[in-house]
Amino acid sequence: MNENRDPGTGAPAPMLPNMSAKVHPTNDPKQEKGSVLAYASVDLGGCFAVTGIKIVEGKDGPFVAMPQRLGKDRQHRDICFPTTAAMREALNTIVMDAYRGELEQQAVRAAQAVERLTERSAAKPSVRDALQNAAKEAAARPAPAVTRSMNQGAR
Repeated sequence: MNENRDPGTGAPAPMLPNMSAKVHPTNDPKQEKGSVLAYASVDLGGCFAVTGIKIVEGKDGPFVAMPQRLGKDRQHRDICFPTTAAMREALNTIVMDAYRGELEQQAVRAAQAVERLTERSAAKPSVRDALQNAAKEAAARPAPAVTRSMNQGAR
């Protein structure tokens, strides 16, 4: 019965919904401070979705930034955000785990692409190699003897 209680206060702990995240990394090779590394969307329990979440490179490493809009006072304000520390931690964990998983998948796909390209280049000789081999073979062959008779070519 105490399993749904906050250990610090003894108050009932909020039930966290099942969450899933989808992450779409950007193609920013610089990854400078303040640059967006990826965009994410989170599904909360199959009944509420949050899109426009950003993973941003900060001075202490990447962090999750909730969707924002620019207010009349020219300040950015979060549109939606977790109201409890437990929910914030769960949301950050889900998004960052999905981001790391996507980066790992991209690394695997890149390694497979390099492997396929290596296999293709080993199987197919390049045009330059083919021309060089043909020139070597032509140089190695003896020149044909040219003999002309008086009747050939005389008109």
